[in-house]
Amino acid sequence: MKNLFALTAAVLFGFSAAASNVQLVVQAVDNGGAVNGNTYRIYAELPSSQHSLHAIFADGEHMLNITSTGSIYQNQLGGASTIDINEAVLGIDETLAFDSWVTVGAENSSNNNLWNIGIDFASFNEGGALEVVDGAWFVVPTDVRAVADARNLVLLMQITTDGTATGTLNMQGWTPEGETWRDYDVTFTTTDAEVFGCTNPDASNYANTATYDNGSCEFATDNGPMADLFSLEDSNWNVFPNPVFEGHFSIQFNQEVNLGAENIIVEVTDMAGKTALSQEVNSGSIIGGNRIMVKHDLAAGAYTLSVTHKDFSAAQNLIVKK
Repeated sequence: MKNLFALTAAVLFGFSAAASNVQLVVQAVDNGGAVNGNTYRIYAELPSSQHSLHAIFADGEHMLNITSTGSIYQNQLGGASTIDINEAVLGIDETLAFDSWVTVGAENSSNNNLWNIGIDFASFNEGGALEVVDGAWFVVPTDVRAVADARNLVLLMQITTDGTATGTLNMQGWTPEGETWRDYDVTFTTTDAEVFGCTNPDASNYANTATYDNGSCEFATDNGPMADLFSLEDSNWNVFPNPVFEGHFSIQFNQEVNLGAENIIVEVTDMAGKTALSQEVNSGSIIGGNRIMVKHDLAAGAYTLSVTHKDFSAAQNLIVKK
């Protein structure tokens, strides 16, 4: 009999897969002593921002495990995945922000369509190890959460522990061409944790303790301080997914975006030239440094999607299927 992940992959993701040389990056998160132990986030570092990741799995031949030499912190208001992290509760209990969980891209339950199959979280929820022989947590390949951020990272989990955490993961996603990649037995240890921040000494917010550049550097200009801004005119961008099957899609740029005082105008027009959607986007709405999430109620059909910023405007075709 085929295992659970093989069956799920065949239905949702496709059969064939090649390796993609994905690495794991561990971020040290300052929890300010709010909880016992240290907090870490584990990311998959993809080969490019056009790659995506949609499943973390075990398939019978390749196990998945997350363990610690100490206990793993679990908040009573949280759960094993970010589906259980309510954004409203985060404002009430600060310790919930350091709960231990698994995910694909999402930090809480908002716009989160995470699934799991074949995983028993009982031991993990009690502060112990997570060991999976046959199962997965995943989003469907067209989910915007599967897309990498401007630093090619996809968030996979958060762990707070009073010991050293280690893990072995198997991952699957899509290449820019829509082909399936799969990497097995990729390991991490929290002894390799990086401090995220600006590592450029010429930046106004240079952090001499940072060991991993997270794209936050800011540089002085004639108009005052601003982030390291690339020209939209020189950038590439794409729509994910396209065709669109759900009530949202993402516009993703190939570099970090900082809009300054100028907002982006996102507009969708139908084939008759009639505006079907218009949305103004400010810097605070940029996700992961390079992505805009657009919610819509567009009818099935073909459209033109345009992005306008200052004197720049570019357009691509957009297909909506329902």
